[in-house]
Amino acid sequence: MHTLSALQPAHLQAMGDTGRLALAGGAMAIALAAALAALLLTVAALVSVLRSSHCNAAKILWLAIVLVAPFLGSLAWFVLGRRGTEVRTASR
Repeated sequence: MHTLSALQPAHLQAMGDTGRLALAGGAMAIALAAALAALLLTVAALVSVLRSSHCNAAKILWLAIVLVAPFLGSLAWFVLGRRGTEVRTASR
């Protein structure tokens, strides 16, 4: 038994090399899916900002926020920024 293997928990030792590779592959797939979701969120936010009814200065500010902090900026746009683009109708 290798010295490093002795430091691993019993369930990881029992998996062997093939099991550890499968576990690493699954983690890689999850990381790739998360990265793709973040990219899609950012692209959707950019398109939404450009299509919004905000003035050009506000659009430029939101585009900068989304580009500087893609994940948090996109979330901020969808939670806070789109509120100003809602069309309000008279309640009569």
